[in-house]
Amino acid sequence: MYKLSLFIVLLLIMALPGYGVNLEKKEIRAVRVAKKPVIDGNLDDAIWKGVPIATDFIQNEPNNGSPSNYKTEVKFVYTDDALIVGVMMYDSDSKNIYSELSKRDEMKNTDFLLLLIDPFNNGLDAFEFAVTPAGVQWDAKVVNNREDSSWDGVWNSATEINGIGWSAELEIPYSALRFPKKEVQLWGVNVIRNVQKVREKVTWNFVDKEEDGWINQSGVLKGIENVNPPVRLSFTPYFSTYLDKSSDDSKWENNYRGGMDLKYGINESYTLDMMLIPDFGQVQSDDEVLNLSPYETKFDEKRQFFTEAKELFNRGDIFYSRRIGGRPMNKSAAWDDLGDHETVSENPIESKIINATKVSGRNAKGLGIGILNAMTKNTYATITDTISGDSRKFKTQPFSNYNMLVVDKSLKNESYVSFFNTNRYVPEIDYMANVAGTEFVFKNAKRSHRLKAKGIISKRMIDDDSDQNGHYHEVSFGKISGKFNWNFYHRMISDDYNPNDMGFLFRNNQINNNLNFFYANHEPKGNLLTRSANIRFHHETRYEPKRFARFTIFYNTRLKFKDHTALGVYGNFRPLHQYDYNEPRVEGMKLRKGSSAFIGAWVSSDYRKAFAIDIRGDFGKRLSTDNLKTFSLEIEPRYRFSDRFTMNYKLEWDRQLNEQGYASSEENNGLTTVYIGERNTSYLENRLSANFIFNKKSSLSFRARHYWAKAEYENFYTLKDNGRLAESNYNENHDINFNSFNIDMVYSWRFAPGSELAVVWKNSIFDSGDQVAHRFVNNLKETFDATQFNSLSLKVIYYVDYMSLKRKG
Repeated sequence: MYKLSLFIVLLLIMALPGYGVNLEKKEIRAVRVAKKPVIDGNLDDAIWKGVPIATDFIQNEPNNGSPSNYKTEVKFVYTDDALIVGVMMYDSDSKNIYSELSKRDEMKNTDFLLLLIDPFNNGLDAFEFAVTPAGVQWDAKVVNNREDSSWDGVWNSATEINGIGWSAELEIPYSALRFPKKEVQLWGVNVIRNVQKVREKVTWNFVDKEEDGWINQSGVLKGIENVNPPVRLSFTPYFSTYLDKSSDDSKWENNYRGGMDLKYGINESYTLDMMLIPDFGQVQSDDEVLNLSPYETKFDEKRQFFTEAKELFNRGDIFYSRRIGGRPMNKSAAWDDLGDHETVSENPIESKIINATKVSGRNAKGLGIGILNAMTKNTYATITDTISGDSRKFKTQPFSNYNMLVVDKSLKNESYVSFFNTNRYVPEIDYMANVAGTEFVFKNAKRSHRLKAKGIISKRMIDDDSDQNGHYHEVSFGKISGKFNWNFYHRMISDDYNPNDMGFLFRNNQINNNLNFFYANHEPKGNLLTRSANIRFHHETRYEPKRFARFTIFYNTRLKFKDHTALGVYGNFRPLHQYDYNEPRVEGMKLRKGSSAFIGAWVSSDYRKAFAIDIRGDFGKRLSTDNLKTFSLEIEPRYRFSDRFTMNYKLEWDRQLNEQGYASSEENNGLTTVYIGERNTSYLENRLSANFIFNKKSSLSFRARHYWAKAEYENFYTLKDNGRLAESNYNENHDINFNSFNIDMVYSWRFAPGSELAVVWKNSIFDSGDQVAHRFVNNLKETFDATQFNSLSLKVIYYVDYMSLKRKG
């Protein structure tokens, strides 16, 4: 009852009106024209004469709130089909305008112009369209201050560098936007300009860095009337061919694939996306690592269908799209099914997706809906008899169906409330997993404080016989505007909560309480441009049984100087001993660890220079008898040979001495004995990447990564019930020498809007053994002697827009 009363009081506090807030926004009017200007980057077209001008830009960086040192003029016109924006960006030193070329959706050492459009004017959702002086395009969707640059719109732009600066024209077809079906439109809009040589970023409508968010700090675009959302229908068929070869085989294998993506605007708000017979063979290789922890390794999603328009599906953080088409659920069981003289000759690491469909969008009343469905087909391992040569199939993944539903409602003051559900169903074994929950964010009228909370339940069922039910909740409240901010955060995860059929959670069975303090000052002073710091007090206990786990103080500080170098210091301190309940891998046991301290520092140089470098180093030590020490160093230099050619190298080294971790366990007479090993571990990662940009439509990229990790066990102990260690005679070999080597080389040509030809070469080597190598050169030679896999592929994607075809008859 007390918790409920406190919750109601907090809601009432959030609902109180704010006072003294300046909500005045700039306004600009768009002019309707019968014929669009020629999109060539030149603003001499007669259509631009007499159009209202948006000017008087204000600095966002470095002097937040000061007038811009560079004049910018923006004009808006529109037709029945598109919004067209003309911008003149004055610069008396136009010969030195920064204009480095890059791939689409990458902006490096360059000036740029960014147009932000919030068609529903709700301060939450927006589209961003940016262009550089070299004509490179970048675009993104923004939801709740999260940019999703994987979204690719189809729009037109052109730029021109002249004697007084540079100019740009952007044509944004209505098919690239979602806006309400109203006679009179009222859009939120802002224009952002970056002057790279002086690192000055300016905005038309002032964006105060001490306020939360930037979409809500946009101006207003008026004048757009009697335009109708068009039929949004497009097809993107693809064709690909692959040549694959293992170094153990003498012949190349050839295969062909084909499929299609479809997008259909159900109405002005909601869009249907379908992926038929997908192909992800050209996706960048995962960065494999040696994982000695009890937790799963999490990899980033790189498949475009799942990265694009994912904003709604991020609600609740219960959806991890890599589960769809991920590791087969019974992959390791194939080895348990072997008979005499049998071996697993083929065992796919991914289950194959049949198709995937999603519906997403938000209407004029702020109602967001997201629906996703995907299916994966039966996946089989091949088991071969080494004597007769006969083979048989072993099913590692039955047909599975995946669903997610999200309903999200925008509220006043950039607040929202959401409901979401994920469901995985495997009919063959009658297995079902459900995760459902709600979350909300409430901000007061001044947007100075925020209350955020969510509650989730999970349920697993197999043959209706066994249920596993769990729950999760979190709540945070704090101040979000001004130089000084704070918040209190509480989270509880039950021991049976498990969202990992479609989500990702490292560990459950915990209760966390955090008190956070933040300071950020963006006013230049002396040689400093900005400075920020935060400190966090973290307390964790077990949910069941209630036991103390750890108490940690985290700290982080950052300074940025006027020469645009930056540095920071970070770390943590655990003044008390802690208990790790997951490392023993046996329920009810724990590993006691002593108090510890950790400190790190980093420095980053000015990226405007041809040579730039980032350096990070840290050191940690256990303040007790186990004498754990950790060292880490990361060096990342980069060099820009020209505006077309750049290279980047990264060296990362990590070393842990006297680390204690799980080695093995055994059962005797119903009792489990856990052996903890004391080990020295290290990894060395070398990564080289290079990009050569032929023009704004074609590029060649190269990425090579070698990761070498090893673990050497020196002593073994028996884990006691109190978490301490006892001497043991256990002495099995658990040493590991792990290597992962990958090359990804890609030639890309965007030969038409939304259309692309890509040629990709991928080389991969994976090697793991129990004989630790001590010399880098010898280890590298042995790695290259291991089995190598090569893949050469060609893929053509062609974008077909229904409205474009209709206009052409």
